[in-house]
Amino acid sequence: MNLPATLIGGDWLWLANLAFAFFLYRALRSAPWRTVLAKPQMVNALVALTIGAFIFWQFNAGIRPGFNFHILGATLFVLLFGWQMGSAAIALVMAATWFRMELDWVALGLNGLLMIALPALFSEWLLRFSRRNLPKNLFLFVLWNGFVCAGLAVLLNVIATTLLLLALSHYTWDQIARHYLIFSPVIVLTEAFMTGMLITAFTVFQPEAVLNFSDAEYLDGK
Repeated sequence: MNLPATLIGGDWLWLANLAFAFFLYRALRSAPWRTVLAKPQMVNALVALTIGAFIFWQFNAGIRPGFNFHILGATLFVLLFGWQMGSAAIALVMAATWFRMELDWVALGLNGLLMIALPALFSEWLLRFSRRNLPKNLFLFVLWNGFVCAGLAVLLNVIATTLLLLALSHYTWDQIARHYLIFSPVIVLTEAFMTGMLITAFTVFQPEAVLNFSDAEYLDGK
């Protein structure tokens, strides 16, 4: 995570920037702006969680360039605000983090694809899968779409990052396994626990702030 530009060739970075820009364009164009902005609870949650995500993104641990971890928050934002607005909010967090830490802006797109687009789209896909194939109740919504999905989304990010480092950087498998993969279970479980805890709190105490949750669909008659 937070891959520096020095690890990857310039052509790949610019290609990633174009792909990420297209992803954000599609997200912003199709975002449910009216639905979200019409609910004060959802607006308050969006502002508060965006600030909170920015704070968490400042705390990352790592040994070498590219081998660092921090909370992503992609699954939580997707469940609360949809993948479009969730992606836009985390992209804002990423841009603010890049500005504060004076990171290489040319690497923004590549990191955006790994830390925003990939987990957000995966979380959206898993949400749709659960709606079609799983019973609709609060427990499954929280456990599957919150805890399990968040952990799998970060695991997918770790796998994609590992493959990218093996293919395009100078790191060897031994270096990646020793300095990166060995710590990945910690961040996977942390992301899963944090997402599951927060989505449980929102669905129980402030369900109006959760775009992808409905009392009528998941609670009535259960």
